[in-house]
Amino acid sequence: MKLKIILYSVLTLSAGVSLSQNDNRQNDSVLHMNLNTALTIANDHNPTIKIANLEIERTNYSKKETLGALLPNISISGQYVNNLKKPVMFLPQGMELIGGGKDYMEIGSANSYQLSASAALPLVNFSLWESINAKQYDMDLIIEQCRASKIDMAKQVKDAYYAVLLAKASLDVLEQSINNAKETLESTKAAYEQGVVSEYDYIRAQVQVNNLNPTYISAKNSLELATLQLKMILSLPANQKIEMTETLESFATNISLLDMMQKDANLDNNTEIKQIDLNIKSLQSKLKTINTQHLPSLSAFASYTVQTQADDFKFNDYNWVKSAQVGLQLSIPVFSGLTVVNQSKQAKIAIKELELQKQYVIDGMDLNIRSAIDNMKAANEQLIANKDAIAQAARGYDIAKVRYQTGSGTILELNDSELSLTQAKLNYQQSLYNFLTAQSNLDKVMGKE
Repeated sequence: MKLKIILYSVLTLSAGVSLSQNDNRQNDSVLHMNLNTALTIANDHNPTIKIANLEIERTNYSKKETLGALLPNISISGQYVNNLKKPVMFLPQGMELIGGGKDYMEIGSANSYQLSASAALPLVNFSLWESINAKQYDMDLIIEQCRASKIDMAKQVKDAYYAVLLAKASLDVLEQSINNAKETLESTKAAYEQGVVSEYDYIRAQVQVNNLNPTYISAKNSLELATLQLKMILSLPANQKIEMTETLESFATNISLLDMMQKDANLDNNTEIKQIDLNIKSLQSKLKTINTQHLPSLSAFASYTVQTQADDFKFNDYNWVKSAQVGLQLSIPVFSGLTVVNQSKQAKIAIKELELQKQYVIDGMDLNIRSAIDNMKAANEQLIANKDAIAQAARGYDIAKVRYQTGSGTILELNDSELSLTQAKLNYQQSLYNFLTAQSNLDKVMGKE
């Protein structure tokens, strides 16, 4: 029963694989993979990481856009006007003679040309300066979100990688169990043909082999599904051949670092808390920006204009008139209908909400750390017990095998001892897997990539 539960857990870990990845094309190249290789492939090829990196690039351009507001704003414009009806100027009463008997006179020419250049430069603008600071917080937040994506991806890769190793280890254990059962069947068959053992022992040996075959096939399917799951996470083709260069035992040295892990466990690099802190800083900067709307702003401007008017199109005879001006513009906000005041109150409430959320997240992450460490401790204790169980089960199997071969033991004893040995080996691999997945949970909470 325990054997089925372990195999079911291996199958469940891999159940999310997408069958749409199937590809009939052959891929003869073999990718030799360890955990570091898997993490590197994930960072280089996974779409989530690529999108996060592009978002950083986009935000960087957004920051440069805001910084551009500190530079002069220069523009050039040109204008041509054809006065179908010339503008008029009304004359005071008694001056009709000037207007040819009319109380108005036309001014200007039929054609009017104007070319102007202008420049403006902000000198004192508190809102603009705070906006630049806010953009930096936005950039920091995007970078942290990108790091969060990498941390989450690292955990997915580790869990999928460990699931493959567990499935492979389980398959190896069952393969050894089947080999033992077949060896027992061969020896029992020979003994039965010689009349040394009963037909019942021969039948029991056959049944033992037949009972193990479905479990072995299920273990092979579990390994295939776990491998497909890993390929999907790494964005590898479904037909890519993979050869694992590590086993779960390769990470057994991590167990010796348990005390150090427990001592160094903290939330200093937890990405959720860092993102909340950056959001709080962003809102605080936004609050400053809102409050600066009460402050005056000062800017410098300059303009240069060339213009002329004429009734014909003899450009060489035109008299171009030039004019230029420079100056300062001061803007002092007086009353904005309480808009700024209400915006400021909203920002303050949002900051308080985030501060409360931060404390809630800290409490939850502390619990996650304690849970991960407790799971690692439990897995470590199980490993110690499982090591002893394997040694005892192996000794029991050897004794039962000798007893059966000498005729002093029964095949039921031999089958039972072989099943106990298989179960002990599977339990050991499961304990290693439990420790490593608990460690990956701890790494994620601590913000390790």
